[in-house]
Amino acid sequence: MGVTARPHDLIRLAGGAVAGAELPGWAVASLAACGWAVVRRAPHPPGLIPIGVRGPQRSQRHATLVPAEEVTRHVPPEELNHPHPHATLPTALCDTLSAVGPLLAQELGREAVWGPVGSVGFELATGHRVTHPASDLDLLVRMPHRLPPATAARLVTAFTTLPSRVDCQLETPPGGISLSEWARTGGPALVRTPHGPELVDDPWASP
Repeated sequence: MGVTARPHDLIRLAGGAVAGAELPGWAVASLAACGWAVVRRAPHPPGLIPIGVRGPQRSQRHATLVPAEEVTRHVPPEELNHPHPHATLPTALCDTLSAVGPLLAQELGREAVWGPVGSVGFELATGHRVTHPASDLDLLVRMPHRLPPATAARLVTAFTTLPSRVDCQLETPPGGISLSEWARTGGPALVRTPHGPELVDDPWASP
């Protein structure tokens, strides 16, 4: 299938495998058991998608590239921000995920585009259990326009009242920034770009 994948999107691979012999054994086994990977933020040639393969251990992460035609399903984070009947998440994470939407709508408007990433997003997309009761809820909020630091600070405060810890990243035009960092400093901010981290005064300023 033709797919335009963005960082943090989840993709399922044909046959659950990546072409090439460079994969470590644990990654081969992981893809055989659950043929999903997460799209990374990295430079890549046309027709290839940079992905990360996750293993059963937190330290087991492998970066590689996969041809776009190997993708059989594509799930962005914003498709995972509603209840799932097959969800296996611990209660605290379910409750936190349910509470996030109204908080974001209150501060950003109902048109806010967001979704869970990290282990929660992976579990919701794949049905493969990877979370535990102490897991954080990693969030991605697409933020094409400037977010006032005061609004960011209100969200950070609201998130501290939820059952599970929330780690929120804003996706800005040049890349990803931490909501808590932006709330604290209002710039400069460390932006995760495809070419590595960059310190930027205003992530929404025109270059």
